[in-house]
Amino acid sequence: MLTAKQITGRWQLVAAELTVAGQVSNTFDAKRTMVKHLTPCGRFYFHSKTHDRVPFSPAINDEERLAASKTLDFGAGRYRLEGNQYIEDIEVCSYPNYEGKSIGFNLSVEGEGEQAMLIQQGVYPLKMLGFGDQDGYVKETYRRLADDE
Repeated sequence: MLTAKQITGRWQLVAAELTVAGQVSNTFDAKRTMVKHLTPCGRFYFHSKTHDRVPFSPAINDEERLAASKTLDFGAGRYRLEGNQYIEDIEVCSYPNYEGKSIGFNLSVEGEGEQAMLIQQGVYPLKMLGFGDQDGYVKETYRRLADDE
């Protein structure tokens, strides 16, 4: 049974795959950095950004805003642990389809300290989110980040 203490910290995505209708897709993008933060009081947030974000010009136009929105994703809310079940109650997200939704995954931690890996996997509710006509199965692997990373 996992505890908040075991998962508290910052975790960087290092591998991800999504299976839909028997087709496995590698969804990890090495051009993006995705970090998930888990607090001891049951809050989470994540951000994912590309390495090549372009600053706005002094005039900041809609084209620049649209381009910037494609280089940064985020989400935040509360999480609950029920045994090895990790449930995110999403309050805000750059993808509005997620807001107000609760999504649960099986969670495990392998290793300890800065060598720890967090594995999050389970049914990905594509139908509920409006992204497909059937659900998928997601598996994401994160490595614990050191305090100075």
